[in-house]
Amino acid sequence: MKLEFKNVTKQYGEVNAVNKVNCVMEKGIYGLLGVNGAGKTTLMRMLCTIVQPSEGQILWNGKDIWKLGGEYREVLGYLPQDFGFYPDFTAERFLRYMAALKALPKDDAEKRIEELLTMVELKNVRRKKLKTFSGGMLRRIGIAQTLLNNPEILVLDEPTAGLDPKERVRFRNIISSLGKDRIVLLSTHIVSDIEYIADRILIMKNGELIQDRKSVV
Repeated sequence: MKLEFKNVTKQYGEVNAVNKVNCVMEKGIYGLLGVNGAGKTTLMRMLCTIVQPSEGQILWNGKDIWKLGGEYREVLGYLPQDFGFYPDFTAERFLRYMAALKALPKDDAEKRIEELLTMVELKNVRRKKLKTFSGGMLRRIGIAQTLLNNPEILVLDEPTAGLDPKERVRFRNIISSLGKDRIVLLSTHIVSDIEYIADRILIMKNGELIQDRKSVV
């Protein structure tokens, strides 16, 4: 399990939103820190094949992710800061719908949905509509839907933004359990969100990766 960024650059006109990023990731939790506008979201969008690099390559187990195509997307789970959901769907129905989109066999999907509702502590509200959920509950259902296909790479963009302290702690606990058998990349500008759970800290500034170090906690 190896994810590699090689001179990854993204230009918008004269601006380098991401500039020559080099990094190797293996199993574990990676905290991506930086102020808004540092290039974190652009880097994640390239990793998730939403935008293509202007230069450089992103390799998954030695192969270019753009050449892998659907094979790569099968191992990927992505939770953007504002993920789309259907307000009139119940939590259960939403997860069933997302499982169908990911082409999971029905029996496997039902078993996985049970596991995930338990993991994100939403089993008791499974039949409530998403429009009644708090921001923290919506983030947790978002995490659950990214995990339906048991991805090997999990990308989370500012997942704790706007959450109250109690929900932030709950969310961090969920994330900390996910890095044992996959690569988790968690973007935030809140240092406390990752200092206790990340194995490595990556810091971006002005589109460049200025620091890549082990977490000291």
